[in-house]
Amino acid sequence: MSRFLITGLLAACLGPTARAGIYSPDESFVFEIDADGYAKPVQFSPGFDSILAGYRQTAIVLPGAAAPPNSPREEAMKRVKQRQAKGTGNLAPADLAGLTADLIRLNRNEEVLNLLQPLARDPRRGGFLAYAHLARGHAGRGEWREAYEQQQMAVRYAEFPTSFANLTKPQLAWLKRIEKDYYLPFLAHRADEARRGRQTSLQEDVDALFPTSPPPRPPESPVRFVGEDGRYTAGGLAAAERKKLPSDALAIVQQLVLWHPQDARLFWLLGELYNAAGDVETASNILEVCTFAMGYSNPTVIEHRRVLKPAADSIAKARAEKATQAQQEETRAQQQDAEDRDRQAEAERDYQKRFWWILSIGVALGVLLVYYQLREVARRFRRPAREG
Repeated sequence: MSRFLITGLLAACLGPTARAGIYSPDESFVFEIDADGYAKPVQFSPGFDSILAGYRQTAIVLPGAAAPPNSPREEAMKRVKQRQAKGTGNLAPADLAGLTADLIRLNRNEEVLNLLQPLARDPRRGGFLAYAHLARGHAGRGEWREAYEQQQMAVRYAEFPTSFANLTKPQLAWLKRIEKDYYLPFLAHRADEARRGRQTSLQEDVDALFPTSPPPRPPESPVRFVGEDGRYTAGGLAAAERKKLPSDALAIVQQLVLWHPQDARLFWLLGELYNAAGDVETASNILEVCTFAMGYSNPTVIEHRRVLKPAADSIAKARAEKATQAQQEETRAQQQDAEDRDRQAEAERDYQKRFWWILSIGVALGVLLVYYQLREVARRFRRPAREG
């Protein structure tokens, strides 16, 4: 639980800003793509949680000389200095993407806008990556309409890269699908909310990403995270609602959360998907982070956490009891093995005692028999001598 709280505290330091898609040769692709082109989610802890914590730490600036070392931030700043020293005009497109990605991770969004706006329309150095990172920079400043407009340019009017860093073609195809079918609608809905007057966290609902819908319209019937009885349920989802989710829904939202490491509302959606998948403990921990650490006071999140917490505690207790029982059984088995070995050793010692006793008796009888035999031989030799 402490790991979740640390992650959440990092998020609380950074505020609720969100960001667009990031492409960097220095960031690894973390998902496995199956034969059908769908991604498998990353195990939340420690895999996904560790990656997310690293991205959050990159953006943290702690005041004072006594601040603890921040390796992710220091590494990002080092890469920025190295690339800036070469001159941005001399950077290859992948290195330029890496530079702007690091600047965005460092919350230096103004620099990203100033750098990319003149290059966005340059087909040689601009194109998709420039528009995508411009969208990212605007979203980092809370400029949702501008972010959506730049994302439209990236998705609808620019060629998606056919190669980038170490990404394979299936990975690029999956990312292209995310950008078009989920991320563009996501920005459109957030921009529409901003146009209509930004909602407070008390009024927000979970992001309507599923089923996919062409922007700017949200889905006509977005997924509702309820059970068959229409109520929120720990570890369950109604069959009709489950049909609205793609098979890689968890991986999709994990990717968006990696692009939005401080967005509590999107993190909430990830928690709901874990609960729908039956992982009540992870879902409960995520909602704990949303409410306590990230300060997200949405009443729906608080109510869902209230439902999940007892169920998660019960599962944890049952697992602990099972582990204790297994440990006790293992201890008893070890004790039984030790007792069996002791009995076997005792039996071996008894056998050896009997063996030596029998051997000793046999030797004694043999010696006695030899003695009597020798005495008889000696007696026979003495008899002729006396007769003569």
